[in-house]
Amino acid sequence: MLYAHFENKQAVFDAAMARYGPQNSTGAVNAVAPALAETDPPRFLTELVGAFLEDWDREEARLLISLVTRDGLLHSDALRAPLTGMRDYAVDLFARWLAAERIPRHLGPAERLAFSFTGPIGLARVLHLHAEASPEERAQARADVLRHVEFFTEVVFHAESERYTGEPRPQP
Repeated sequence: MLYAHFENKQAVFDAAMARYGPQNSTGAVNAVAPALAETDPPRFLTELVGAFLEDWDREEARLLISLVTRDGLLHSDALRAPLTGMRDYAVDLFARWLAAERIPRHLGPAERLAFSFTGPIGLARVLHLHAEASPEERAQARADVLRHVEFFTEVVFHAESERYTGEPRPQP
């Protein structure tokens, strides 16, 4: 019956990606006030990742990531293009913050910062925000990701954090 509507398995996958794929996650970017990127980068990143976590924890999104991983489609063009777009967005953010000296230059380049920031987040999504994940596993994944964001922003924006809180960063 399914193949009466779709030519082959790839056509089914393409339809699922068109409807539920990562391009729908771009709404998460729009859910965060863009001015925060300039006034409070750590808060911007925290809210941005929070919006993505909300989106990725929807049943449809968890089913999609399960489909993609089970069928070996993690490297498909339908998935690669939106993910590359999000990586480029992160590279642009970090490049702007480096140029504005919001981030110490020695922590660059922007590509390395973007990869270091997004890598653990993507891994948590694939490993823990899938169709079979229990509510406890999903909650743990969210907590782990938010701890990563907190750690990353404290390290990368430590001089900035003093400006935001008015308190010096604790010394080890």
